[in-house]
Amino acid sequence: MQYKDIMVYIDDGDSNPERIRAALSLAEAHGARLTGVTMASIEPAHLKVSDKKTLAIMCEQEAYKRVEDFALKAQEHQIEVATSVVKGRDSDASKKLAQFARNFDLIILRQANPKYKNAELVKEIARNVLLLSGRPVFFMPYIGAHRIPCEKALIAWDGTPAATRAVHDVLPMLECMGEVMILVVQEGKDKTARGELLADDLAAHLGRHGVNAIVRRVTAGTFDVPTVILNQISENDIDLLVMGGYGTPSLKQKLFGGVTRTILSTMIVPVVMSH
Repeated sequence: MQYKDIMVYIDDGDSNPERIRAALSLAEAHGARLTGVTMASIEPAHLKVSDKKTLAIMCEQEAYKRVEDFALKAQEHQIEVATSVVKGRDSDASKKLAQFARNFDLIILRQANPKYKNAELVKEIARNVLLLSGRPVFFMPYIGAHRIPCEKALIAWDGTPAATRAVHDVLPMLECMGEVMILVVQEGKDKTARGELLADDLAAHLGRHGVNAIVRRVTAGTFDVPTVILNQISENDIDLLVMGGYGTPSLKQKLFGGVTRTILSTMIVPVVMSH
C-alpha cells in the first residue's frame, strides 16, 4: 500500500519550512502527488495595516505568494505538485479546509505553538480537520522531527474504533518501518486495559501486512496515560505516534480533553490521528 494523494497545510509560521520538507519527503517516499494548501484569511505578522479591506487584499496576496513559493520549492523534487488557497473568514475557512481535505490519503498539519498569536487558529484548524474531514491527520510538532520518513512507530492502543482506524489509515507508513510497538497502558486496580485482549490479535494482523509489531504492556502507576506514552517514546527512540482522536462533532470539548488534547500540546514526535 502507498499514499497517492497528500495534502500539506502552509502558513507563515517558523515551523512552515520543516513541515514542507517533511511533506516533500513523504510524497517522494510514496510516489504521491503533494498539494500545498493555505488560507487567505491568515494575517502574516509583518503586515501592519489598519484598514480591513486593504488588509484582506494583502492577506490574500500573501496567501498566493506562499503557495507559489511552495510550488517552486517542490520543483526540485520528482513529484507531482498542486496548490490551493482557501478563502473566507477564519472559522468558515477552517471548515472549508476540512471539506477540501476529504479527497486526500493523508493530511499534514502543524502543532500549535503557544508563543504565537495564531495558536488558537491553528488549534481550530486541527479540530475541524480531524473531526470533519474523515481522513488521517499527520500532526508535525513545531520543534520539527528528527527522522522523516519515520522508522519506528508507537501505536497507543486501547481497542477503540478510533485507534483501529488510525492504525489502518497509517498502514502505508507502518509497512515501511523496521519496528512498531503496540503500547497498552494499564491503569488503576483493574490491570486489564481496554483493548487488552485485542492487542496480540492486532500484532498478528499487522504481521500479515509485513509489519514487525510487538506488544508492550505498561502499568501507569502514579503517571497519567499521556506521560506514559511520552516516556515510552523517549525511552525507545520512537519517531511516530499513532493514536485515535476521540469524540463526535457534537462533543468537541470531550474530543480535545484528556489524552488527545495533552498529546497535541506536548508532542515530541509527529503524531497521526484518525477520528
